Amino acid sequence: MIRNEIRATPIFADHMPIRVVEKRSGFYVLETEFTDYHLNAAGAVHGGVLSAFLDCGLAGGGASAVNNGEGRYGVTMTMTVNFIRGAAPGLMRCEAEVTGGGRATKFVEAKLYDGGEGPVASASGAVRVIELAS
Repeated sequence: MIRNEIRATPIFADHMPIRVVEKRSGFYVLETEFTDYHLNAAGAVHGGVLSAFLDCGLAGGGASAVNNGEGRYGVTMTMTVNFIRGAAPGLMRCEAEVTGGGRATKFVEAKLYDGGEGPVASASGAVRVIELAS
């Protein structure tokens, strides 16, 4: 079972624990495990859950571009999600990369992979990077 490694509210972390796999300036990789608990009526992982995971990738990716994410937090301001194919339960990977922006606002693209052919979904958005209180 994955232990939550991102700053999230307890209820969020309890239902979708996320592991940080890689973090470097402007690039962020996360993993989580989806189960039958996360399925919609059609038997695929619910699009809202996939969107929440993409949101974590966008926000973390944006934050990683400032001071390597140390003492920073990303807040997603806009997000466009594209669903490409259905996702079955199992391990899911989110890869996010900063594509531009200024000092505090970053433009980020993210893709979700489940080990099948090509991505399950993608997202792009604007992320505001804020400094965390000490």
